[in-house]
Amino acid sequence: MPSKDSLYNEIRQEIARLPIIDSHEHTKSERFRRESPFTPLALGYIGCDLCGAGASDSESADVENAGLNPEAAREVMLKYWPDTRTTGYGRSIERTLRDIFGIQKLDRGNYPVLAEKIRNGITEGCYEHWFRERYNIQAVILDVEDDDAYLPFFYHSLRQSKSFILCDSREKLENLESLSGCSIHSAAQLREAMWRYLEHLLETRKNVVALKNNLAYRRSLYFERTTLEDADRSFNRLFAGKYAHHASSWIETQHRSYEELAPLQNFLVHESVRFAEEHGLAYQIHTGLQAGYTNRISDSRPSLLIDLISEYRRVPFILFHGGFPYCREWGVLGKNFPNVYLDLCWMHIISPATTVQMLDEWLDYVPNNKLFGFGGDLHMVESIHGHLEQARDNIARALALKVGRGDFDLPTALEVAAKMLFDNPNRVLKLQLQPVSRS
Repeated sequence: MPSKDSLYNEIRQEIARLPIIDSHEHTKSERFRRESPFTPLALGYIGCDLCGAGASDSESADVENAGLNPEAAREVMLKYWPDTRTTGYGRSIERTLRDIFGIQKLDRGNYPVLAEKIRNGITEGCYEHWFRERYNIQAVILDVEDDDAYLPFFYHSLRQSKSFILCDSREKLENLESLSGCSIHSAAQLREAMWRYLEHLLETRKNVVALKNNLAYRRSLYFERTTLEDADRSFNRLFAGKYAHHASSWIETQHRSYEELAPLQNFLVHESVRFAEEHGLAYQIHTGLQAGYTNRISDSRPSLLIDLISEYRRVPFILFHGGFPYCREWGVLGKNFPNVYLDLCWMHIISPATTVQMLDEWLDYVPNNKLFGFGGDLHMVESIHGHLEQARDNIARALALKVGRGDFDLPTALEVAAKMLFDNPNRVLKLQLQPVSRS
């Protein structure tokens, strides 16, 4: 039996050769990058860790507004970088710094060099090289709201239904009327406006393959089935105030409780899933850890989705981020429901150790055609490097454990890797690319 290290090295080398479908990115367009240069704070999720390490409210504001005051943001990053460089986020960024920017250790002396390289590193047409040649990424599922042009291997996931679901003021309602071209005076009309706008996006954007639900940042993932009558009652409570002709003079209702808003929101979530069903789209849902800080993690438990998943059995639900820290119940949903798929996007750098441990476990009880292996979930194309290399490491380590224990043989391990990194997202998202694995 080969040693654990030799097994890992062999599997890792084979995984490095596999083409990748990147199942979730927020990559800004080439045009955006050239016109609105990023600072080093945009390299990954390091801002979340800076706040967790103890950054004050004013320091956190400097991080969030790095583009407006890059000097202040630089000072916050340099102050807390020694405390955060050891996290999964930090190690991924260090790998990118070393391999992409040639910086072995970030400090005050080379920070301006890094900022300059980021500012001038994106040229017209360079994404073909970054994705296809450097990363061997053959397709990208993109979650952005802008209308910039992207190369043909970018596919789109739409999250614009959120604006309709979370509409809670008259000013927002007027904006949605303008956006959709519909008058909105009832829950049914709000639903119609949402459908019309989503259909417009399907007609005008190429390669749309999914809808995205990231409501766990704002509320619980329990979306109770709600009647139109109850949704209308909620709508009327929210928009009952008298108003003049212009949004600026409308009299807003007082802040409403979650219990009052939930029936309308739940109704619209179900309608968004019905839209996905009718138009043959997958439905992606953020589960687990929310980016940022001081979020309510209990709102994002994967098991809160059981009723929704059970209701719409023809819709492929893709649950994101390993459900971290609810990883086992996330896996059980993939095991128990034929229409649930499990996407490890972002998970590899949230916690590399947890990813290896849980992938070892998930492969014990989740069919291997249910797992998606990589999604960078990043804004900068350069940052994908550190995350993708970490993902390849994690998958190779977990599969080496399986082979080393005799759970399955090496050819099976390589087949599983190919399915996770390419064939499973290719099949579920209907990309119609040539499969990699033999099964």
